[in-house]
Amino acid sequence: MDNFSEEMNFLNAPNFMGQQLGKISIDQVRSVIKRQKRIKGYEFTAQTGTSSFNLDLSGTARILLGIAMYGQYVDPETPFKGGSCCTPFTQISTVQFKVNNEIVIDTLNPNFLSFGFNTNEYYYLPRPLSGTDELTLVFTNNLLPENVYVVIYYI
Repeated sequence: MDNFSEEMNFLNAPNFMGQQLGKISIDQVRSVIKRQKRIKGYEFTAQTGTSSFNLDLSGTARILLGIAMYGQYVDPETPFKGGSCCTPFTQISTVQFKVNNEIVIDTLNPNFLSFGFNTNEYYYLPRPLSGTDELTLVFTNNLLPENVYVVIYYI
């Protein structure tokens, strides 16, 4: 098989989807791909008291789709073992989420944003983005530190 590209052309397997009929250009395919959902994950520890975390997104982000999160209790005796994966929040009492100084979520129990209360992939919070946005999560934790895992969905 010295001429693999000719074999692929013979099989009608183009480099980009939708080009089999020759009706879609590479630029059109790239335009479709640019509008597909993207996901960015974050991990941090919410200490006792109030903790604030900035979430940096790509400069190409144009629409915030939503957010999902779950917690993991940090056992002070064995901090690297913690609880099991994807457990409900047990230590954090409230979360606040701001997008460009707009309070989108205020004093909400973070379990409402986890898979336990949501039948969808994420909690839908559509907002326009400019590529230079400030996304901030603020946790109020009255008990022990807790690991927080967050995913932001955007286009």
